Amino acid sequence: MIGHPGAGIAAGLRTVRHVSGQRDPPMRSTIISILLLLILASVVFLGCTTGVEPSPSPGLLRVAIKGVETDTSIVILGDSSQFSRWDNFYVFVGQGRIYKGDNYSAIYANASSDRKTTDTANILGREWLNGTPITTADTTTITPQNSRYRQYVVFESNVPPGTYDRLYFGLTANVMEIFIPKHYRNPVQLPPGEIPGIDFTGTFTVEQDRVTQINLEIYPFESLTRYKDSYYFSRKMYVASVQVQ
Repeated sequence: MIGHPGAGIAAGLRTVRHVSGQRDPPMRSTIISILLLLILASVVFLGCTTGVEPSPSPGLLRVAIKGVETDTSIVILGDSSQFSRWDNFYVFVGQGRIYKGDNYSAIYANASSDRKTTDTANILGREWLNGTPITTADTTTITPQNSRYRQYVVFESNVPPGTYDRLYFGLTANVMEIFIPKHYRNPVQLPPGEIPGIDFTGTFTVEQDRVTQINLEIYPFESLTRYKDSYYFSRKMYVASVQVQ
């Protein structure tokens, strides 16, 4: 007896459905496993750190120098000097360092990328009381009452923030020249055995993204000791103040 063709087809379909139904659970579990692995990987990735903390921003360190206001005259061969617009006594500064114990950061004449290591300052240079520098074009008589010594920034450099304990740099000179009452031009040198480097100890705090200015004052005339036709330059100077801005 021949069966109905539709019955065979229906049985075949039932067979296919049955086989397909047996394969569904493994595929579903595989997909779930992959999703769990992806979630775990993302959690691990987000929780990871390099272990390296970001470096703090540097602070700007400035070092400025000016003459002591009470040191206004020198006697040369019986002549007491007076200020003039031509007076000059250039000091040469360089090789600056700021120390924290035995470690140091080099400091430069300006904060630009050229890293200039030396600068000069005329420690007899003066300005009017309104802050205008006195030049050779001025004709008004210059006195301690109507003028003051100019301040020069000789170092300006970015350094890591922290508390430092020593400032070091080289400071020398070779000529001091005055014009009133007479023109005197005298050679200047360091005393025998004295090295160009000079130290200033103290507490110098540099904070990130702020400016620390160390203000130095020097006795231009009291630092000089007559030696034959020249002068020894003993560099009497001190830290007048430290400002954090």
